[in-house]
Amino acid sequence: MKKTLFLLCTLWCGWQQAAAQKEITLKGVIRNPADKRVIVANLSASQLEQKQNIKEATLADDGTFTVSIPATEAYNWMVILNGRQRSDFIAPNGAQLTINADAGNWENAIQYAGKGREIPEFFAAYTRDRGMTVAYSKNTQDLGRLEPGAYEKALDSLMADEYAYLDKKKATIPKDFYTYWKDYIRYMNYSAMLIYPIRHEMIRQNTNNIRSIAPELYAVPQKVPAAFDDKFLTLGPYQSYVESYFAAKLNAAGFTNVLRMDPTNNTEDRSQALQQTDSILQLLYKTTPKKTAELMAAKAIQAGMPTWTTGEMQQRLAAYKRQFPKSPNNEILESVYKDAKKFNPGEPAVDFAFTTIDGKPMKLSDLKGKVVYMDFWASWCGPCKGEMPYAKKLKEHFKDKKDVVFLYVSIDEKEDAWKKGIEAMDISGIHTRTPGWQGEIATRYGISSVPSYFLIDKKGNFVLKKTPRPSQSEELKKEIEKLL
Repeated sequence: MKKTLFLLCTLWCGWQQAAAQKEITLKGVIRNPADKRVIVANLSASQLEQKQNIKEATLADDGTFTVSIPATEAYNWMVILNGRQRSDFIAPNGAQLTINADAGNWENAIQYAGKGREIPEFFAAYTRDRGMTVAYSKNTQDLGRLEPGAYEKALDSLMADEYAYLDKKKATIPKDFYTYWKDYIRYMNYSAMLIYPIRHEMIRQNTNNIRSIAPELYAVPQKVPAAFDDKFLTLGPYQSYVESYFAAKLNAAGFTNVLRMDPTNNTEDRSQALQQTDSILQLLYKTTPKKTAELMAAKAIQAGMPTWTTGEMQQRLAAYKRQFPKSPNNEILESVYKDAKKFNPGEPAVDFAFTTIDGKPMKLSDLKGKVVYMDFWASWCGPCKGEMPYAKKLKEHFKDKKDVVFLYVSIDEKEDAWKKGIEAMDISGIHTRTPGWQGEIATRYGISSVPSYFLIDKKGNFVLKKTPRPSQSEELKKEIEKLL
C-alpha cells in the first residue's frame, strides 16, 4: 500500500501547467478551532520528485488567518488542516479565496468566496454528493468481481453517471475545468479497464499472489485505446493509465518478466527477468510523446531499481540518459541507484537501534548468528493484514528453529493502533515501531510502500534483491532453509 499522501498527490494533480504560475491566497476564519495552527499544502505532483509545498499560519484570537502558497499547476490539489480536521479542495492557479469554516462541522459548513471560488465549491459539492473520486475508484474496484461483458457495461454506466453529474454542474464551473474533469474521469476508466484482469483474479482467488489469469479477461484491456498526449501529463489518472497500458497489452500476449531458479547451482536465472520491463521502456521511448516518455520511463526505472541487480540498474539508467541527456530526472535516478545498491545481496544489512514492544533496547546487529525475516507493515494496511495468516503458518513451520527470527517494524503513527493490530492479528515475533514514513528505520530502508520484506543471513548480510512475501510460502521456505 503506497504512501497515502503520495497516492493523493498522484490522484489529484492538475490537468496542465499554466504558462506563469501565481500564488494561491487563502484567508478567512475558522470557528471553534481545534488548534491554533492552520496548515495548507499543495499536493499537486507532476514531477519525478516533488518538493514539499506546505505553509503554516497561526490563527488570530478571532479565528482569522491568511496564507499564500505557490501554485504549481493550472488546477492544484489542496489540503487545509486544523488539528485533526481536514478539508480537501482544488484551487485554480492564482486563486484568491476566502474560507469560512466551522471546525465542529468541517465538511458541511465550509464556504468559499473570492476569485476562483467556483472550482472549490464544485469539489465541496462533489465530495458531499459522491464522496470524492476515492469513492469512484472504490466503485470500479467492486465491479472487478464481474465477468468481462458485465464489467464493461457496469463501468460504462458508472462513467455515464459521472458525466451526467458533471453536466448538471456545467453552468457553474469554467469551461476548461469542465473539460479537465471529464478527461479525469475518462482516464480513470481507462486505468480501471487496464487492471481489470488482475483485479478480477485477486477477488476470485481471494489472494494478492496471482498465479495465472484466464485469457478471456484480457478482452477488456485490449479495448483501451492508445491515447497519449503530453497535455494530460499532470493529470494523475493519465499517469496511472500510461503506467498500466503497455504492461496490460504485453500481459495479454503472454509476454511477462520471468525469473527462474537454475537447478544446477540453485541460483536465480535472470536472463528474462526484465524482458517485459525492457519492452515497456522501449515502447515509451518510441511511441509516446517526449514529455510523457521522459517522466513515465523515469518512474518505471525508479520503481524497479530496488529489485534490480547493479548491472541491471546501470544498463537501464545509461539507456535513459542516452534518450534524455539533459533531463533533471538523471540526478534523481542516480541518487536512487546509489541507495538501491546498498540493498544488494551480500551487502551488510543497514543497522539500526530500536526498542521492542516490551521496552528492551536492541540493534539489528544483535541478531547476527540468526536468520532474520524483517517485515515492514502497518495496522491500517490491507495487504499487510492479508499476509499475516501466511506468516503465522510460516512461523509454525520454523517453530523449532531457534536461529530463525521474525522482526516486525511497524510504521504506525499511533502506538495504540500498533499494539491493537498486533493483538488483533496475533502476530508473534520481535516488534518495534518507526512512526510514519519519515521514521528513522523506514528512512534508512527507503520504505515507500508496505508491506516490504527483507531476508538477512546469519552474517548480517542481505540475501535477496526481492524477498518473497509470506504468501509465497514454498519459495520463502526454501530461501530460509538454505541459510540454516
